[in-house]
Amino acid sequence: MKYEPIDIKCPNCGNLAKFEEPFEFWPKIEANADDNRPTHRWGGWTVVERFPSQVSWKPPSSSCQYLRGGGNTGKGGYPLLTNGLVQCQSCHVNNKHVLCWPSDAYWQWPIRGELLWAWDKDHAQLILNYVKTRMRPSRQSYSLRYIPTHFLSAKVRDLVVQKMERSINA
Repeated sequence: MKYEPIDIKCPNCGNLAKFEEPFEFWPKIEANADDNRPTHRWGGWTVVERFPSQVSWKPPSSSCQYLRGGGNTGKGGYPLLTNGLVQCQSCHVNNKHVLCWPSDAYWQWPIRGELLWAWDKDHAQLILNYVKTRMRPSRQSYSLRYIPTHFLSAKVRDLVVQKMERSINA
């Protein structure tokens, strides 16, 4: 599985930076034998190191060999979107980083005591278009499914749209 980078605030300068997952996880049968990058077997996965000079693969200490959502909760498996690399075009930082989501999100809007966030600019635009629509289709798309309903009410629609448009179009 290949992962797209997500937009975060650079921990060094605060500008837009990219957070990269340091490994690709492929089912054993789908692994690319022509890949020159270091690979490792881990359970039913072939793990490919994307940045071998900066982050090398160390299997999780537990015997659980599965991928799970982020955060070091101690529940075993490998936590995706937790440990990775931050790369900033502004200050040229290229370091290991422990993701603290959603406070690290670059695209975030505090609205009436709640935080609305997006993975990247495209995701932010998708959310904005959905919120602006008065007759909304059902949220089948994964990227729209988990928008909290209080951001979708008519009472806050104008405020959400105003804040999102201001930052997206800046």
